[in-house]
Amino acid sequence: MPIIQKSYTGGTGAPLRGSAPRTTFRGPSAGVTSGLESLVGSYNQAYGQAQAANEARYQQMLGIADQTTGQRAADIRGAYGQQESNIMQRLASLGMANTTIAPTMQMGVTREREAALSRSADLMQQTKLGIIGRRQDEGPSLENIQSIIAGVGAQYGGGQGISAMLQALSGLAQ
Repeated sequence: MPIIQKSYTGGTGAPLRGSAPRTTFRGPSAGVTSGLESLVGSYNQAYGQAQAANEARYQQMLGIADQTTGQRAADIRGAYGQQESNIMQRLASLGMANTTIAPTMQMGVTREREAALSRSADLMQQTKLGIIGRRQDEGPSLENIQSIIAGVGAQYGGGQGISAMLQALSGLAQ
């Protein structure tokens, strides 16, 4: 609330000729300052909670990707292990199990298994990179809080009181 002061000259008691009364502005009241501090504190608390929830969700998504990767690798190993067993049984039934063909066939299956595991790992790496690339940590809007405080501050002395109110922002998390 403005305080009106009249300007006087050199102790004559007469107001300055043609001068208008000066206005001195006080800062925000204790209630407003307390409210702003409460607003900033609530913002910081909500911001921390939002960051923790975002991090938990992000870690959960990466964990699911890791579980999927492990299961795919186990499935690939199992399928190629079965294929290797089938080849060895066929060679044994043909009487060729102790020939140079058996190790060659085993190397071929091993090479195919490793290639399939590499493709699976590449695919899961792309999935993880997609998760990381789409990560958006959303929390309370700092801009909204600042505009509220600016609006309240603008009510004091044509905007002169805003600097006192913006000092309350010094504790905001960024």
